[in-house]
Amino acid sequence: MMNGALHFDVSGTGTIPVICIHGWGCEGAQFIELSRALGPKFRVYRPDLPGHGRTPLDGFVPSFANYADVIVDFALGQQLENPILIGHSLGGALATRAAAPRLQPRAVIQLDGILPPAAQTVVWLAMIRSWLDEPDFRDRLAMALRENFFLPQERDARCEAIIRMMCSAPAAVLRYLPEQIGSQAATNLLPKVSAPILYIAAAVPFFDVPKVAKAQIRVEQIPTAGHFLHVYAFDQVAAKVEEFLRPAAG
Repeated sequence: MMNGALHFDVSGTGTIPVICIHGWGCEGAQFIELSRALGPKFRVYRPDLPGHGRTPLDGFVPSFANYADVIVDFALGQQLENPILIGHSLGGALATRAAAPRLQPRAVIQLDGILPPAAQTVVWLAMIRSWLDEPDFRDRLAMALRENFFLPQERDARCEAIIRMMCSAPAAVLRYLPEQIGSQAATNLLPKVSAPILYIAAAVPFFDVPKVAKAQIRVEQIPTAGHFLHVYAFDQVAAKVEEFLRPAAG
């Protein structure tokens, strides 16, 4: 499936492995501040998935299933036993697929994950899908990301750097999420995850909060942060993650 190894960074002196899974068009480096905030109990791995960051696409075919396989292979290759999976946005969906049922993680944490999608998320992705073959697709995408992913007070240099990164991703990466999201059924996957699951919502959640709550999955919210809550509110995210993981950390 892959022709080469993933680029990844690792930090922390603890013994409990954490894999941070970035979102669509992003990179593992976005978790650096959250990684530092998590403290000494964890060993935090931040891979770049194929076609993202410093890992080239190199013939890889982007799909939900293929990326989930990459995460499983990465965990096994690094001999990470019962890792904690922290996924942002699309990365949360990939974490769920990787955990159900192949990996046996201690916990799965979704940072404003996109499955099951909220009604406005379905509409937004349908709009993106309708632009895919337009010559100005990347320009339209940049405007849509700025408007939907960032609160007004977050539209700073970091915001623009994230948007540039996402909009410069390979075409195959940019296409697969809006084209394949309709085939993903979180309600079928979530019951297969035996580990505790936590969803942390942004000010306007991208996931369907009532559906998640109905599944008796814990939901927290950071109402002062946009979709990139692990960048703009990493300290609050870290506090919620540490509290949730306290039993796992021992």
